Amino acid sequence: MYVRKIEIAGFEGGARAGAVTLVAGRLRVQIPLTLPRQVEIVETRHRLMVLAQALRQARRVPDLGGGGRLRFAPGVLPAELRKPPPRRAPPVTSARP
Repeated sequence: MYVRKIEIAGFEGGARAGAVTLVAGRLRVQIPLTLPRQVEIVETRHRLMVLAQALRQARRVPDLGGGGRLRFAPGVLPAELRKPPPRRAPPVTSARP
């Protein structure tokens, strides 16, 4: 699933319930969430927490295109939630005596 937009609804005024919607063209996947405690969604760290929880749940859904694999359009996924690129192994040198 190639996500072009992320929408977060609910969680206003300290509410514990809301939803995150992943938008991929005409496909919209809504992930309802209930948080263990009240959060103020206007704070960046809380928005990241809500989004991270929704992505964990979305990746478990096999019916999403790609078997639960999510890809994101540039600029959609916050940098704090992106996986770092794989580290390259140092070149192997042969040690000859």
